[in-house]
Amino acid sequence: MHNVLPTNHIFRNSHPGIAVFLVFCTAIGTALLNFLRQKSTFDFSFEFWIAPISIGIASWLINVILVYRSRYLSSNYLLGWSWWCLLVALTNSPITWREALLSVGASVWLAIAFELFDERKIGLRTRSNLGFFAAFLGILNLNLFSFVIPSVLAPSIEFKLRLRPILQIFIAWLLPVSLFFVFGLSSLDFLFSSMIKSYENIFFDLPSTGELIIFFWAIFAFFQTIRALMSAKKAKRRGLMLSWLGIAYTVLLSIVIHDPISYVSLLAVFFGPHLVNLKDYISPKGLRYLLTPSLLLGALLEVIF
Repeated sequence: MHNVLPTNHIFRNSHPGIAVFLVFCTAIGTALLNFLRQKSTFDFSFEFWIAPISIGIASWLINVILVYRSRYLSSNYLLGWSWWCLLVALTNSPITWREALLSVGASVWLAIAFELFDERKIGLRTRSNLGFFAAFLGILNLNLFSFVIPSVLAPSIEFKLRLRPILQIFIAWLLPVSLFFVFGLSSLDFLFSSMIKSYENIFFDLPSTGELIIFFWAIFAFFQTIRALMSAKKAKRRGLMLSWLGIAYTVLLSIVIHDPISYVSLLAVFFGPHLVNLKDYISPKGLRYLLTPSLLLGALLEVIF
């Protein structure tokens, strides 16, 4: 029997007022870190003010989207807080509204993926939505056209290969992407040249302090996932496996592309459910209280060094 972390964590409270507090904390925290990270000491442009507001709203919105659709995450605000801690630990540059937008997009994708196994939903509609939204993310950010890869793999996370769902998702992705190029909104030459340039410049940077800290917690998350596969309910098993699928895709994406915004925004969303899970089940129990402080310490170390 696992010992669950007591409900004394402020964001574990499901009171609606905590949602306001979450937005306030993440917005103020973003403003403070951005102030410390900006090159010009007193650069208070429109972008400086819009970033904390968008990050604060995104922390609440991501929490609502994933908790509502996951069928295994508790109805509180811990996930939104965990997402923000991961986001600030992963980047050493000022956070902008772009990270908020891409993170919300990734959370919607993950929420639709959660529904792939919901017997109450119409399967074809859910799979079509997943393919369409993966295409939308690719159109929104050309670096994410490869989002079709985790999308077609999502139905097989239980290691059961089914060709029909894969084809349905791929066709749903292909239709809007084809229209995007047919109507001249972009050119295939531009896409192919960008892809070739990315693959020619595959690089392996030394991990940052925040990335090393998250890698440390990922080791615990991996073993906890193995335990969940043997004992947890189906919804939780599928949710954790979908998160790992997103993490694997994001790590590979970070090697190929030179856009840290895309990588950071996605990884913060996909690792968020694991961070929440570790707060309940990591052993020894004392480590549970180091999760959030270690991420915030990583963010501060990025500022100092």
